[in-house]
Amino acid sequence: MMVASRPSAGEVPDVTVGDHFERVAAVYESLRTTDEAPVRRIRQLLPDRPVTGLDIGCGTGRYSRLLRGLLPDGSLLAASDVSAAMLAQLKAAGRHGNARGVVPLLSTAEELPLRTASLDLVTAFNCVHHFDLGRFLTAAARVLAPGGQLFIYTRTPQQNARTIWGRYFPGFTEHEQRLYSEAAFRDAVRRTGGLKVVATQTFKHRRSSTAERLRAQAEGRHYSTFSLYTPEEWRASLATFLARLPSPEVSWVDEHLLVVVGGSRRNQAEPDGPGSPASRAIKDQTLQISAGRAGEAPSRRLGGRSATSSSPTARAASALASRPARVRPASEHHLARPGCGAFKLAA
Repeated sequence: MMVASRPSAGEVPDVTVGDHFERVAAVYESLRTTDEAPVRRIRQLLPDRPVTGLDIGCGTGRYSRLLRGLLPDGSLLAASDVSAAMLAQLKAAGRHGNARGVVPLLSTAEELPLRTASLDLVTAFNCVHHFDLGRFLTAAARVLAPGGQLFIYTRTPQQNARTIWGRYFPGFTEHEQRLYSEAAFRDAVRRTGGLKVVATQTFKHRRSSTAERLRAQAEGRHYSTFSLYTPEEWRASLATFLARLPSPEVSWVDEHLLVVVGGSRRNQAEPDGPGSPASRAIKDQTLQISAGRAGEAPSRRLGGRSATSSSPTARAASALASRPARVRPASEHHLARPGCGAFKLAA
């Protein structure tokens, strides 16, 4: 892998999604806020029986763990990400008993190593802007069982502009061009066979913080948006942001959009057999991940970022894949919008 030279003060660092999340993994969870309301809403929309699901772009697993705790007993939830460092944080939580029933999986969102029509739900919390939206939706449509549901929790460009960062941090909305509008989601889903938008819901969260806490979040690059600034621009923007804050303690309202997408029988393939060579290969990979090797990228090239008596590992293996995932290192996925020259994926 080529190593980029240190950028000058006037150059945007050549930072990939993998680079960014490798750097922030250890402190990421302490810098971000986890919203419970959308997770509880998702649970209300699920059947009252054990389900099998996948949380894509899980990062450290903060939403994965919350969701798994709300699912019916016997449910299985896999949590995927392209960042080995982020998944290592999830595994560490599991060793301390804080991630029961969550199985880590090193994978991109666009090429899921899962069996066709094997999942009841797929979730993506605050990460879809890192994905190639069309390919992600196609992948989700393939793995969802008939009647399965896809939940996308995100921020639109308009909502992003109304955050405290959009209001006071210079260039924040201008740099962040990866977010999708509700209309863009609806159009992309309409063009994806086997999916349809069932509902959307806006969530409003009251926030409060101190200037020092906000400074710490920005310095910790808790939003990947900050990696899109040149070093000199970022330093000047942070100083201006702190000067613009109306008081040492501030309050505001954050808004997010939950897009509920339903899977239909139309255009969905028949489930793949569990005995296929690809399925057996993925089963072996899953056992390796469970055994403590989630930090190792699968040898296949990455494309781009339930109630039983068996163990979570065995149950995850039974749900896994019909075709080999093409794997490329997470470090090669660049922070850019689809169609702008580089691929992207992360939590």
